[in-house]
Amino acid sequence: MKYLTALAALAALSACASRPAMVSAPPLPALEPPRQGWRAIASEEDAARLDGLPRTWQAALDAAAKFRRALAREGDLLAPEAARNHPAPPPGSYHCRLVKLGQAERREAPYRGYPAFFCNVRGDTNESLFFTKQTGSELPSGWLHRDGEARRLVLTGAKQPSGNGTSLVYGEDAASDLVGVVERIGPFRWRIVMPWRGETPGLDIYELTPVAPEQQAAEPLPALERTVALDRR
Repeated sequence: MKYLTALAALAALSACASRPAMVSAPPLPALEPPRQGWRAIASEEDAARLDGLPRTWQAALDAAAKFRRALAREGDLLAPEAARNHPAPPPGSYHCRLVKLGQAERREAPYRGYPAFFCNVRGDTNESLFFTKQTGSELPSGWLHRDGEARRLVLTGAKQPSGNGTSLVYGEDAASDLVGVVERIGPFRWRIVMPWRGETPGLDIYELTPVAPEQQAAEPLPALERTVALDRR
């Protein structure tokens, strides 16, 4: 009897010894989904700048409140909720007129309008579009990205240095980087809204209207195609 009791105790002890000890696993960190589209390109600061665009827009309008008559004359150009469906501007040449909204410096008015210059949109409306301001002292350019929203595209680009033949892309020089939204605000009328960098709330708003078809300039050939064309002469 004692032998059987000892044997049973030994078997129970062996079973306990072979059972692995329970170890609590540390909690896994929450994984953020990968950023898509323009958010995969833009810096966190620029993404926040676009996310905060409604607040910036209202602050810029408040700063220019004493110019209410001039603001009213601009109509939907300066109305935050004026965007319509189908925001992509067709490829071609445009008149682009700049309005600066916001108090940049004490000597500058918080509403400033400038004469129209020339801009160009090239590419495929259904795939990719590239915007370039061709004349004037400020020369922004960049790619237009689908945003998942029906009423806007997002611009990521850079202000190009004038006169030295170089070309900057987004992310190459933080001081020159720019982001904005592209919206259609009426028949044959678009706007590009670029929030200012830095702490001062303000906007550069470009109004785009198409150049008449008979005045449209031919799209410049890329370097490779231009070389082939010259070789065929």
